[in-house]
Amino acid sequence: MDKVQAKERIKYLRGSIKKHDELYDQNKPIISDGEYDTLYYELLDLEKQYPEFFDPDSPTQRIYTTMVDELEKVRHSTFMGSQEKVKNWEGVLSFEKRYESPILAQPKLDGLTIVLSYDNGILFQGITRGDGEVGQNIIHTVRTIQNLPSIIPFKGRLEVRMEGIIPFTEFERINVDGAYSNPRNLVSGTLSQLNAKIAEERNVQGIVFDIISIEGMTFTSISEELEFLKAQGFTTVDSVLFEQTEAGLSALKLYIENMEQNVRKSLPYMIDGLVLKFDKLSAKEELGSTSKHPRWSVAYKFASLEATTRIKGVEHSVGRTGQITPVALLEKVDIDGVNVGRASLANYGTVEEKDIRIGDRVFVIRANDVIPKVEASIKEVRNGSEEVILAPKHCPVCGAPTEFDGANLFCRGKQCKPQIQGKIEHFASRKALNINSLGKSTVELFLEKGIICEVLDLYDLQEKEEEICALDGYGKKSFMKLQKELERVKTEPLHKVLISLSIERLGETKSKDLSKVFTDMDALLSATEDPENFRTLLLKIPDFGNTIADSVITFFTNEENRNMLLKMKEIGFTMKSDFESRDDNNLTLAGETVVVTGTLNSMDRDAAKTKLEEMGAKVSSSISKKTSFVVVGEGKSKHAKAIELGVRVVFEEEFLQMIQAN
Repeated sequence: MDKVQAKERIKYLRGSIKKHDELYDQNKPIISDGEYDTLYYELLDLEKQYPEFFDPDSPTQRIYTTMVDELEKVRHSTFMGSQEKVKNWEGVLSFEKRYESPILAQPKLDGLTIVLSYDNGILFQGITRGDGEVGQNIIHTVRTIQNLPSIIPFKGRLEVRMEGIIPFTEFERINVDGAYSNPRNLVSGTLSQLNAKIAEERNVQGIVFDIISIEGMTFTSISEELEFLKAQGFTTVDSVLFEQTEAGLSALKLYIENMEQNVRKSLPYMIDGLVLKFDKLSAKEELGSTSKHPRWSVAYKFASLEATTRIKGVEHSVGRTGQITPVALLEKVDIDGVNVGRASLANYGTVEEKDIRIGDRVFVIRANDVIPKVEASIKEVRNGSEEVILAPKHCPVCGAPTEFDGANLFCRGKQCKPQIQGKIEHFASRKALNINSLGKSTVELFLEKGIICEVLDLYDLQEKEEEICALDGYGKKSFMKLQKELERVKTEPLHKVLISLSIERLGETKSKDLSKVFTDMDALLSATEDPENFRTLLLKIPDFGNTIADSVITFFTNEENRNMLLKMKEIGFTMKSDFESRDDNNLTLAGETVVVTGTLNSMDRDAAKTKLEEMGAKVSSSISKKTSFVVVGEGKSKHAKAIELGVRVVFEEEFLQMIQAN
């Protein structure tokens, strides 16, 4: 483009970015971070090519923000700049050449930056970053942050920088109406409001990452500062140090790639990149800042895990439990290198609460989940042609009537093919009976050919041996292998059978809990003859609430299900508990709740879970404040959450010692 075109484009980009900055501050973004970054990088490049059009008011030179009139404005003691962005390894190498120092890599937490001030050990002020010069005092909401100490041992004057974040689980719980497009918008709206009670009801976490000033103490590195902050009771940002050598930089490059491609998708909260800092504090003084950015640190931005696109239509998908899930058909959009054309809408209750419509422009996110999902619609850009998404009154597959159970819609048809196929696939799955010769394609083929119509038809296959052996890719050897597998699983323990039955809400952990109380299937069937007494027994099991109890009771009091279980017994299923002879109270880890995460070198995770259960532990899939400790392997997908909740972390070497000592 020529100079005239460049000038016009620069003018347009500056105006557009300022507008999006304003909408972002009001928690009403209409584009994703990735789309914003594309505009920002284009403006940066043009301003470098045409320095004659320099403007100190450009959004690349200053921070634009909106202030809330009712909140007190406070001038920062030190300029609070935003991070300079780099988008590739060349940018990292350019930064690295600025100073001689080890480099500290930290997750770029995607929340609300706040400056905390302590005096005589007491928290007295919490200031938003604002425009870098002036922020607003939100101490009334900051004090509600659960993991933030209001009193610390250090009695001198202290200023620290913290990021307020909200975990994905809390975001999903709170954002039922789709008012916020992502957790960052929610935490900003939570902490910047006047009502502290609302903030108190939300699980905001505070992670401290920097000392701005400290009275009477000196440090030589950021690493030393972080150790001091930990000793004061702060939750500090995860940090990894890399030497400024060829080997160190190579390790840093691999670390960045692994964080972007693997780790960040499994974190319990949003990050949008890594912050790279010179560890030596002398770099702060010697390098200083520009009018907008500190020069002693940069932000390596990851590809965005969210995007905006339009919903073209809705498909209604039926699962093995009969739940009908709305799936959005999208105008295809690239999210982190994946061409996304479909996204989950969770359930029809969510669609109604969030008011998501066909034709809407929506935020789609892949963070913390492999399956893309629609998070919120952008109602500000509606044109009136959008259509309300209606829950089907009849199953889209079998035509049976549908019914709601809370926010979820179900088909109760007995001959609904997706349900039958899903239940058979689950019956044979690794978590259930692990029938190796019965994969998804085989189940689908057998159903299509009419060889089976339900689960227990698998035990009548001898009558159709000739027909099966004539199928493409199937012969006598394959048939005999399947028969052998079907015979083998008859002696699988009770909890494996319970998992295989597709009982709603009864997963692996709860199935094991149930089989610790009942010695075999006969004992279960006998107990269910008195439903009220059975409920009393169920509710005595730890973590068995009314919802799970209802599901179990409904299944075992259903005549068809009881007949199926009796037929399984006739076929030869033993269905006996393998926990019956054990006294858990005398075991090493009795009463402990443990989570296993990441990849272990010495054994797979199922083997590790088995070892823990043999030691009396209850193995859970999710971390909470009730978790005793977390066994962490490579990948460490739940490592950050364990630290966030103050849960003990056990690495593989210590875990192996624990097993050997047992």
